[in-house]
Amino acid sequence: MSPRFFNKRRSYPRRIRPFRGQHWNASYMVRRMALYVMIGFFSLLTLASVFSYVQAQFNLTSETLKKWTNHMSVHTFIAALTVEIPQLQTYNKSAQVDLPKVSNIVVEMATSLNPEDPRTLIRREIPGFAFFDGELIVAGQGVTYADISYESSPPLDVVLAEREAITAALEEEERDEAPSQQPSLSTEGRKVVFIYHTHNRESWMPHVPSASTPDEAFHPEINITKVGLRLGEELERRGIGVQVDTTDIGQLLSEAGLPYNYSYAKSRHIVETAIQENEDITFMFDLHRDAVSRESTTFEMDGKTYARPFFVIGKRNPDYQKNVRFAEELNHLLEERYPGLSRGIMARNRGNAEYNQSISEHNVLIEIGGVENTLEESYRTAEILAEVIADLYWEKAGVPAQ
Repeated sequence: MSPRFFNKRRSYPRRIRPFRGQHWNASYMVRRMALYVMIGFFSLLTLASVFSYVQAQFNLTSETLKKWTNHMSVHTFIAALTVEIPQLQTYNKSAQVDLPKVSNIVVEMATSLNPEDPRTLIRREIPGFAFFDGELIVAGQGVTYADISYESSPPLDVVLAEREAITAALEEEERDEAPSQQPSLSTEGRKVVFIYHTHNRESWMPHVPSASTPDEAFHPEINITKVGLRLGEELERRGIGVQVDTTDIGQLLSEAGLPYNYSYAKSRHIVETAIQENEDITFMFDLHRDAVSRESTTFEMDGKTYARPFFVIGKRNPDYQKNVRFAEELNHLLEERYPGLSRGIMARNRGNAEYNQSISEHNVLIEIGGVENTLEESYRTAEILAEVIADLYWEKAGVPAQ
């Protein structure tokens, strides 16, 4: 080939390579932009097709996402948020939040197994295991995971069913009125404690003889609200102003056509209304009775039997560790004065597992005894609880315990 031919080949590429040379070709730019538009169009079309396919195949709804994430722990979510919000690291340190390792989070997300919790290996394999799937933060005397508290959740029509209750003996169980004494300390009319009952119809099998199972031990009058009223009376005797709510939540659910597991939604409205109307409320207690057997919930002291209290914390509350510390303070006072009475403190991550405790760090659920205890035994425990609650209140108020 002649030198002229090579010169022509060298000069042609310079006109169509804009990044190497100084001459931008208009037609080249148009073609390039058209190419980008086509790529973008087909990319969007592909993404839309993939999303539609995934949604159709996996039914990608909020309910589905809830099921996918239901097995994940609160700490896993906090760890994920901490990655995006670095300021949370300061909060985690001050609140003493122990975050899981990244490798454990990946394993948990992929397999539903938590390497730090061996129970996740058998949770789905043993029917009914979820009922006992709580964490014993403080185990009371003789308490093991076999004695752990669980919530019975019968259908609402079973809860509301008409049943006869033994009421004749209740008059004998009423407290002997002690001589009225003026308490040395007083909140001077301020109602600083709020007592409510999410499962207000929880009763006891000895008082409802027609109940053959714990799921049938419910009554509209002889129920846990009587214990709440007794606790309120005992606190008032110690100078603590109390507001006791006895709303029939079961009846509210029936009127609204809602199932029993909406009980906490109803009680949340009650609690929020109470604190909006009374800014003096400091402590809140949601009283229940447990569904486990008498052997696990009864304590004998000085020849008398007591319904053992169990403090329950919901781990679905992001700040649940603050509520744990409040429960630990109460439990410590109980153990110091009445060793062996308390069943301890447990945390749940199943079911509702929030228990309106995100409203206040001084809100705790207390299971007072079980379904086979009696009202008299529950009254005795309420009197002791009033003693430690009052002393803790005065301690936090800066007044020495009496």
